[in-house]
Amino acid sequence: MNKESIAKYTGRLSVNGTSGMSFFKHTSHKLSIAITTALLAQHQPALANQDGWNCRQENGSWDCSSTLPQEAKQVPPNKILPTLISEKTKTPAAYPDQLTTTKNKPATFYPKIDTKRALPTKTTPAVLSATEPKPQANAKESKTPTKSQENHPETSATSSQTDASYAHLGWYPYLNTEDTPSHCSGRYIEPELPEDDGTPFNLKPIIANASEAHTELGQGTALSGSVKIIQGSRSLFSNSATINKETGLINLTGGATYREPGLLFTGKSAQANTSTKITTLDDAQYVLYKNSIRGSVAQISRNEDKTISIKEGTYTQCPPTSDTWEVSAKKIKIDQDKGFGLAESATLRLSGVPVLYVPYFRFPIDDRRQSGFLYPSIRYTESEGLNIDTPYYFNIAANMDDTLTPRFFEKRGLLLENEFRYMNTFSTNTLNTSYLAGDNLTDKNRWLLGIRHTGTPAENWRSDINYLHVSDNDYFDDLGTKLSVSEEVHLNRSGALTYYGNQWKSELLLQSYQTIDDNITPYRRLPQIQISGTPTLNQKWLTASYFAQLTQFDRDLTGLTGRDRITGTRLHIEPELTAAFRNDSGYIKPGVKLWYSQYSLNNQVNGLNDSPSLSVPIISIDSGLFFERDFKLLNNSYQQTLEPRLFALYVPEHDQSASPVFDTTTYSFDYASLFRNNRFSGYDRIGDTKQLSLGLTSRLIDPKGREAVSASVGQAIYFADRAVSLDSTTPTDSTSKYSDIATRVNWRPNQRVNVTFNANFNHEDIRNTENNLAVRYQEDINRLISLSYRFSEDVREQSTTSFLWPVSKNWSTLGVWQYDWMTSDNIDIAFGLEYESCCWKTRVITRQWLKDNDEKDTALYLQFVLKGLGSVGSSGDSDFIEKITGFEQREETNDQF
Repeated sequence: MNKESIAKYTGRLSVNGTSGMSFFKHTSHKLSIAITTALLAQHQPALANQDGWNCRQENGSWDCSSTLPQEAKQVPPNKILPTLISEKTKTPAAYPDQLTTTKNKPATFYPKIDTKRALPTKTTPAVLSATEPKPQANAKESKTPTKSQENHPETSATSSQTDASYAHLGWYPYLNTEDTPSHCSGRYIEPELPEDDGTPFNLKPIIANASEAHTELGQGTALSGSVKIIQGSRSLFSNSATINKETGLINLTGGATYREPGLLFTGKSAQANTSTKITTLDDAQYVLYKNSIRGSVAQISRNEDKTISIKEGTYTQCPPTSDTWEVSAKKIKIDQDKGFGLAESATLRLSGVPVLYVPYFRFPIDDRRQSGFLYPSIRYTESEGLNIDTPYYFNIAANMDDTLTPRFFEKRGLLLENEFRYMNTFSTNTLNTSYLAGDNLTDKNRWLLGIRHTGTPAENWRSDINYLHVSDNDYFDDLGTKLSVSEEVHLNRSGALTYYGNQWKSELLLQSYQTIDDNITPYRRLPQIQISGTPTLNQKWLTASYFAQLTQFDRDLTGLTGRDRITGTRLHIEPELTAAFRNDSGYIKPGVKLWYSQYSLNNQVNGLNDSPSLSVPIISIDSGLFFERDFKLLNNSYQQTLEPRLFALYVPEHDQSASPVFDTTTYSFDYASLFRNNRFSGYDRIGDTKQLSLGLTSRLIDPKGREAVSASVGQAIYFADRAVSLDSTTPTDSTSKYSDIATRVNWRPNQRVNVTFNANFNHEDIRNTENNLAVRYQEDINRLISLSYRFSEDVREQSTTSFLWPVSKNWSTLGVWQYDWMTSDNIDIAFGLEYESCCWKTRVITRQWLKDNDEKDTALYLQFVLKGLGSVGSSGDSDFIEKITGFEQREETNDQF
């Protein structure tokens, strides 16, 4: 599956209430399936400014803490009676149906409560400030300061803060644009609102505040002048309002604002109901704070079931200062509880220009899984032409999903890839398939089949299946894949069943391979049975372990000759005893092991035993000392350690020429190999030796306990020639009395720089025979330079340089250069340029690389991202992306694709 084409987060899937199992989450592509959340029309409503939570600049930052005056934060329980209280005299007035006009006297109005209903017994919610400024009818978005800004002129004092004029939406600019944490010039700040105390909504007290109130018998109450109405966590603001106590209807005119946690509507007029949470605004703007979603609408309603209904609206995640992209729709319904929306007649506009029309769609508004299109991918190469991938995600059930990806190749045809995933209480399972009927270039059917399973069929049992098969050797070279499979030379096909006992475990394994190049296919294990354990002994200083394995090796013998045709069975047993004596100054660990192998072979080479066996003791003593001192370097204080190590190993010589080579190779020589008890991997060879390995390590540790430098050097001294080799053609350097000198250095002078260096030197002339250098400089997740150099005498000399680095607040560069110094040729070279703003991003990458068939190809990748909506294009193939150190980590951290 295209990792660049799906959101970078993990969603939980539950099965019968169980937890602990997860699928990698596919978020439906909001561009193709739809345009998420509220899509609304472009009108600037009249605004009811709310200085009840004014944000001010204090010491270079915004202070929004002065939300409520202390005296207005709580309504005493005994004041829930319907009264009109003069703020000057604080004396009760008559009931609402006895009121007359009160002019120029601010008052707080408590509408009459139905006495047939039980009064709430819990403490009433906090009340917002009662000093709302007068709303401005037909207010337009401009740089003209609002009334609240006049009280705090610093919010509009400079041109860098012009978006402070959108404070009515909760948008505030960053004061120091150089230190902003994102590419945005500001951010939304939502005011603190009263929390729901669990009281039924229709029983919540209604608190009204206005400059004037006028009540007529049978006609309700009219409020004017900075009207504020609070009911639970719902707040309404306007210039004037009428409340009908019989029907519970509230009409707000002259500019209206509606708030609840996470939600803001502000428009010309509003209608609400005191018995339900239904609220409707006309000619309005809205903000959903959680996902920075905003828009404009002809009409928007907050329904009783928490859904939101919109008529003629727009949707964008751009800041209020920009309309780089937006989506408009005729009708929208948003269900926040279920996490999706439905839209009709939607149009995507870029800078006001319509570019895409969708008649109907269902789209996600949060992280919950929804069916729909994922991010499409577009690429053009010289060899393949235009490639377009359009994956579609099916959310079948909580524990089941499917992704179908039609992949169009201009020169080959249509390839269908599918990934089906299923989870239950006992297992997770993935089925990968693909099929291309009649490749136009090869005239062959191309296909792939992959199965992945991990499970716990019973207590202490574990099951694993990993199967991958492709139609031909060139499948991955020609077509690549978006599926979650490993593109390797030897494709694994294995099944394993493991039992975990008390201090032991056993495993049954069946394994074979499909080899998709000219190499010889590895042996099949049909089957392999093994058991291992660490029994408890009475002496704490003594430990024991055992390992036993029985394997049947088989392979296709077509075209093979000599020793490559040998098949058969191998029994291998390794019991071991190790003692450990340790204190603060050092340690000594003697150990003894028995190496036993028994074979029953077919097609053995003439003249050799077809049932060879081998029984060899392995005796070792590992020891070390620890010294430390205080040390100063360049005026920095460290603790320096000196750690000499001595490793003695004795393995007697035994003739192993009759033993086949089923699963054994020679380890690469490095510092760690000086302290191994076998120079071969696998169980077909045990290297004879009489050696003493000397090692010395020194570390510099800073006062915080961080290791700044670690350097090691070592060499082995041989007291006898080594006779055992992997086969007759493998040199062993068997007569030298000394090994090469191995070194290892890790240097981290600060948190930004990390250097590792491993090198081997010829013991006779100190000639460098092999080294591996890696240098990494990282200031943060967006600033990283990496350099690696690999050298092996007469075998390889290559270097790789990659970088991610911004050149300004909005522009960044990325690239990779892989070079072969032996052939003086580029292996892979690419350069990319990115532009990113608050709501959109674009990336263009040009690349030239050497393919497996030694031919070069060139590609151009273009990606355009509408943040919160989706992306079009491709950031590059996975093998190329993996070469740019830190790229995938940056994308996942920034959550940009």
